[in-house]
Amino acid sequence: MKATKRPRVVVVSRRTKRKHKHIDYVGELHLELLLRQELLPVIVPVAEGTDACLGDYMAGMKGLLLVEGEDIEPEHFAAQPENHLHLEATHPLKDKLELGLLRQALRLQLPILGICRGSQLLNVVCGGTLFGDVQKEKGTPVHHIDHAHYDGHRHPVSIVEGCPMERWYGRHQLQVNSYHHQGVRDLAARFEPMAMAEDGLVEAFHDPAAAFMVGLQFHPERMAEEAAGSWRLWSAFGAAIRRTT
Repeated sequence: MKATKRPRVVVVSRRTKRKHKHIDYVGELHLELLLRQELLPVIVPVAEGTDACLGDYMAGMKGLLLVEGEDIEPEHFAAQPENHLHLEATHPLKDKLELGLLRQALRLQLPILGICRGSQLLNVVCGGTLFGDVQKEKGTPVHHIDHAHYDGHRHPVSIVEGCPMERWYGRHQLQVNSYHHQGVRDLAARFEPMAMAEDGLVEAFHDPAAAFMVGLQFHPERMAEEAAGSWRLWSAFGAAIRRTT
């Protein structure tokens, strides 16, 4: 029996240093959730020379997953002067690779899921802007990152009535994890907010006209056990890819 080919979902790696050498990786939870949806993760390494063969990774791409990583360089969006002052680590090559893949996915109208940095990149490519540092520029009482309680930190968001996120999570309030210091300043015109923090920061958004184009500032892959809606979100991403394949 001939096996059915799984749709290819492209995701750009992150890079770290171990034993004096660079290691490229994608978090296991992202990969496991894609595989559970019967999708095929295709990892693009953040290595010199990858940009020259990016078209090969785009060939056959049926969906795009944009995940966490370093700050986005302010040259890629309409930055306020203060954005440059509050940047932490950046990775220009990761920016370049993800921007190329994202623009191609937008041209082809492929399903796109952006998580954390990925949601920020999706917003700026579509014309939105970012806070370089939410805490410093917005002056918010909400702690969007807590280094002392990194994985355990949560804050509430309000979910917009009638949006896809309400269907996935079945509620209007949700405690989400939070690991970011950049965030959406101006939401791109094509998007509608799905969830807001108590300080008004957009924590989730989508394009209602797209097959699936969703940005989430929080990490649903780390909430799958505590919020069943996270499973439904990933299922919706997988279903959209299969519908458009």
